Amino acid sequence: MNPVIEINNLTKYYNSHPGIIDLNLEIQPGEVFGFLGPNGAGKSTTIRLILNLLQPTSGSVKIFGKNVRQYYPEIFKRLGNVPGELKLYEELTGSHFLNYINTFSDKSPELQQELFDAFQLEPYDLNKKIKSYSHGMKQKIAIIQALQEKPDLLIMDEPSEGLDPINKNVLYDYVVKFKEWGKTVFFSSHYLAEVEKVCDRVGIVKQSKLIAEESIASLKKKMVRKLEVTFLDSYQPQDFNLENIQAVKEESNRLVMNVYGDINPVLQAISKYKVQNLVFPEPTLEDTFLTFYNREDE
Repeated sequence: MNPVIEINNLTKYYNSHPGIIDLNLEIQPGEVFGFLGPNGAGKSTTIRLILNLLQPTSGSVKIFGKNVRQYYPEIFKRLGNVPGELKLYEELTGSHFLNYINTFSDKSPELQQELFDAFQLEPYDLNKKIKSYSHGMKQKIAIIQALQEKPDLLIMDEPSEGLDPINKNVLYDYVVKFKEWGKTVFFSSHYLAEVEKVCDRVGIVKQSKLIAEESIASLKKKMVRKLEVTFLDSYQPQDFNLENIQAVKEESNRLVMNVYGDINPVLQAISKYKVQNLVFPEPTLEDTFLTFYNREDE
């Protein structure tokens, strides 16, 4: 089966500053591919090159087996895009904007009403001018315009930015639906937790280079979480001398530690004690970088 996106030795320099260097990727049909990295790592540059919005310094991009520089008008009709930096037609109403975007395609916006319902958008909302919308509302409109024609390929640059938790879940549900429909999704993000929810495989970029390409299962084993426990009384530090635990700070009744991979052994150790407070945030991409990928610099 031919890849939907095929990137070969893709490089882009802005004068002497690198945007992305020697990128090679293949995204398969029906795959949700997460493109991870901190801000400024090269994610948006890569997406603009894929979409033929930038000309590469060297290398090439093929979509549906065709070079984007030669066949973009044809390719454009089969993809949907949520840009990282929204530039909408502010004087149009939401409804007018979505219908106008649809005129560039020969496809019916078959998912439009379903998406209105999912994102809880009423006619009153859609008949207001975009310039009056909040950032979150604009983001919903951007997502709907990308999904409404049920395209074969979705390219999404940090699509959850500005959405509240309820609407983020709506977005994630539709990414999963597109996968079930056999569609392909290229999902750029700097949030490891959301990529874990929806993606099959990830590529991680750092300082304009692809430094890892892994399945989600493999990445989970490398994730690091910071766990802070405050006990009601003192505890025995030796109970936490576990293979996947690294103590960061030890006090008489408080322990801060890094947890790698499986969290169950440390939870079992904690269960021996009465706990006053426990802080266990989602793992951050930055923590994972610091722990596992700083060795790339060496």
